[in-house]
Amino acid sequence: MQAPSITAARGRILTCQPSGQGTVSVGGVQYPFDVASHWRSDTAPAINAAVDVRFTSAGAVDSLSLVTARQITQEEMAGAARLAREKGQQVWGNAVAALGVKALGAIGVLVAGALLFNTINIRLFAAVSRSYWQLLGLSADSLEGFARGGGGGFTSSQFFFLLALGACFATMASNHPKAALGKCAPLLFIVLHTGMLYMNIKSAISDAGSAMSGIAGARAASMAQQMASEMLGQVWQGMSFGLGFYLVLASSIVLAAYGYGEFKRKSIV
Repeated sequence: MQAPSITAARGRILTCQPSGQGTVSVGGVQYPFDVASHWRSDTAPAINAAVDVRFTSAGAVDSLSLVTARQITQEEMAGAARLAREKGQQVWGNAVAALGVKALGAIGVLVAGALLFNTINIRLFAAVSRSYWQLLGLSADSLEGFARGGGGGFTSSQFFFLLALGACFATMASNHPKAALGKCAPLLFIVLHTGMLYMNIKSAISDAGSAMSGIAGARAASMAQQMASEMLGQVWQGMSFGLGFYLVLASSIVLAAYGYGEFKRKSIV
């Protein structure tokens, strides 16, 4: 003889009389139950409590079990994790379709090079190493502060670097050929920031020389300029590039090449 088919669903208790008779709502439909015959939990049923309801093949209530708050929390967390995983897979699929695996790989190398590896080693007032992200947080207004890495907080340079990274994903939002040029943004930013950094360091050294000239008098101006030039040479000699520099530079060049090539292809079509 074939066993009756039993299905399960989540419901909520609407009523529960002292006599043991009650009703449970499942999907907007109310079903009667009896505590003595159907209740399977150790604690008494309570109104509005969540329960797992099992039905017989005839559609009648077979059993009810209380769903604990911990179980509900675990289910919600599992649902959120599943939703996040599905959303992540969807975003990744869209990114692969819009950018390609190679471009995404270059972006990954750029981010890793900027965050995880030392970009520059400075040996001037003290020996310090900085990643590219940390370098973006430093100020070259003070030579000593730059050499010792006295930066703090989120800087405008870091903001524009993130903006340049975001521009790489412009093709996900627009099919216009010029959107592909967004991949050139990191290289453009690196060139501009490096130029500004060079000018700031040079200006800081020049200011230091001018201050010395002001103390020693006008006759020492030429000597101060010579000292400033020597200081600038010491700064460059005290700097060396780390692995992060080459990763950031190479990946940004690759991205720019991908972006320009994509722009040319879409423009022809």
